[in-house]
Amino acid sequence: MARRGGGLVRLLVTLVLLMLAMLLAAAAAVAEATAAEVQVELAPAHNASDDAPAPASETEGAHQQQQQQPPPPQHHLLPRPLVIELPSSAPARAAAAGEGPQDDVPADAVVASREAQVVPTAPPQNDESDAAAAAEQQQDHHILPRPLAIDLPPALPNGVEAAAPDEVPADVRCASWRLAAEANNLSPWKAVPAECAAHVRGYVTGVAYRSDLELVARESAAYARAAPLRGDGRDAWVFDVDETLLSNLPYYADHGYGLELFDHQKFNRWVERGEARAIPSSLKLYNEIRGLGFKTFLLTGRSEGHLDVTAENLKRQGFHDWDKLVLRAAGDREKTATVYKSEKRREMEEEGYRILGNSGDQWSDLLGSSMSVRSFKLPNPMYYIP
Repeated sequence: MARRGGGLVRLLVTLVLLMLAMLLAAAAAVAEATAAEVQVELAPAHNASDDAPAPASETEGAHQQQQQQPPPPQHHLLPRPLVIELPSSAPARAAAAGEGPQDDVPADAVVASREAQVVPTAPPQNDESDAAAAAEQQQDHHILPRPLAIDLPPALPNGVEAAAPDEVPADVRCASWRLAAEANNLSPWKAVPAECAAHVRGYVTGVAYRSDLELVARESAAYARAAPLRGDGRDAWVFDVDETLLSNLPYYADHGYGLELFDHQKFNRWVERGEARAIPSSLKLYNEIRGLGFKTFLLTGRSEGHLDVTAENLKRQGFHDWDKLVLRAAGDREKTATVYKSEKRREMEEEGYRILGNSGDQWSDLLGSSMSVRSFKLPNPMYYIP
């Protein structure tokens, strides 16, 4: 009986020990699981072993991996240089850069780009060098992003013909004709084209003709003031008379402003009246030329028979104290104006004069031989003298 009781006690003790072992094992498993969750959620603490240098093989591998990785994007920088575009050139430059149409850009990006195109102001400067640098920087912002070029009209496409002359407005055609006449680009002509009579009348009676005359006079005076005079009384200036010093507009008003063919007899009767008027800008130039010390030679295509009336007409209009008044002699009547005036200028040079300036309304007043150092062409679309 005593033996049975002892075996039962041992069995119970064994069962109790087994249950205690199982409970301890379960408690250990729960503790390990809790520690793992805490380690995932919290950042690892700094370990002193991290400061120790890594092996050479590990360092080289990490360096190569770092070089292969692209640098992180710098979001604080603008995506392109800060440039202010002209309104007309911005779309073209965007298309050339392959940026696509603006409709594809988000609205907020468009607003941001507009805000970014404002030129920043310079910060306060502390000394003169900083101020100069800021001024130079400010000037740079006003430079256009590309050269300012004016393109000629594009060529006409194949199969498209240019406008016929009749389709060009008459006033434009006549302005072109007048320019060609003044530039000596026309063949010798005898009268103003009929369709251009009104254009020439409007020009010579309006402000444009007076303005052109004044411009020639100003340029002539500027040259004369700068000319190197030797002071020996041999520096000369040659003037034509008709439409250079004296104006015959009243005569040409009665004869279509050049529309009619030139009639020598009618013009001679006008000359004999002695009523030609001074051109104001030419009178001012003439007096200044005289005051500077030039010898003044008046070389005209009028005949010698009109010497007295021409001289009186000039004096009444304010022209005085010329050194020579040269008119056509009987032997010069068959010569062209270019030949006749070239010969007279050569005679002046043979007398020891240096012709520094020459003023005339015809190219035949200026061209040929023994030409002056500087010549000045006055406008005259009413007639042409070879």
